[in-house]
Amino acid sequence: MKMYHIAFGILKHRMEAENAVQEAFVSIAQNYKRYGGINAGEMTALCVTIVKHKCMDILRRQGHLSAENVEELVLYNENAEYEPELQLQHREQQKIIKTILAKLPETLYAVLVLKYYYDCSNHEIAKQLGLKVKTVEMRLYRAKKKMRELLEHEGYEGY
Repeated sequence: MKMYHIAFGILKHRMEAENAVQEAFVSIAQNYKRYGGINAGEMTALCVTIVKHKCMDILRRQGHLSAENVEELVLYNENAEYEPELQLQHREQQKIIKTILAKLPETLYAVLVLKYYYDCSNHEIAKQLGLKVKTVEMRLYRAKKKMRELLEHEGYEGY
């Protein structure tokens, strides 16, 4: 069910979300031997990551996704309240965060996007960027610190 909610949050269409989940399960089934030593928590994270990638593939095939707008994807949140005022506030926060992210050095930007937009673990980020896990942890720490400084400098308190 979690995979479907994530897919629906990205694709905003029931049938497309079902297709993404189905593609994810097919991918997992085709590669099941690779996942033999994975525990339940890691398998859940893997399934979520695979379904996100399948959603992005669907959006790319449809021409709705480019490299520039990947970080704008909004995931479904089961606990979110869908009141217009909250949605407006959320959009404003997204604009602010996007502006601040653009001011970060590429090394800090990359780890933040992988961590919080792609929901990658520190180990996955390290593997993708060819870094040590400790380096990823330090960059995440520095990136969050720099974001706080930039937000405060721009006059945004409480982020």
